[in-house]
Amino acid sequence: MDANEAPIPADVASASGFAAFYDAHASVVFGYLMRLCGGDARQAEEIAQQAWFELVDQLAAGHLERARVAWLLTVARSRYLDGWRRERRVARSLRVAWTNPDPVDPWEPERTDVLEHLAGLDADQRVVLVLRYLDGLAVPEIAEQIGRTTAATYSLLARARRELRARLEGGRDV
Repeated sequence: MDANEAPIPADVASASGFAAFYDAHASVVFGYLMRLCGGDARQAEEIAQQAWFELVDQLAAGHLERARVAWLLTVARSRYLDGWRRERRVARSLRVAWTNPDPVDPWEPERTDVLEHLAGLDADQRVVLVLRYLDGLAVPEIAEQIGRTTAATYSLLARARRELRARLEGGRDV
């Protein structure tokens, strides 16, 4: 009998029943995700955890019929695709941001590893760049979001651009 056709354990909503279900099927979900994630164990673990948490939520809401491997794999695949789409949107947005630079600062990076270097910036610099170029917020809106004055936000944005430029041009160790 296929695990997807196996009867749903009557006690799957109990701690011991869920633990038995998890023990029986965790390797199937994780193995599927390892293949989907190209062997990235960290990503596979994170997505598997999301799928199992979703099942816990569904069981708590009384949806015992969802305690199937096929349902878990569907949720896991959806979470993977959500992340994949999000990464593609960010990459497209960064390309657009750097091909349409702010007229005050006409510099454009020529390398495609902007995301890697963006991750290396401090959190304040990263947030203003993301809010400006990915979310398309105006500087006064960014200032409001981060609790700074508009002038301070313009200054932070300029420093963040300089730092990112230096990293992209190889002027800083990353």
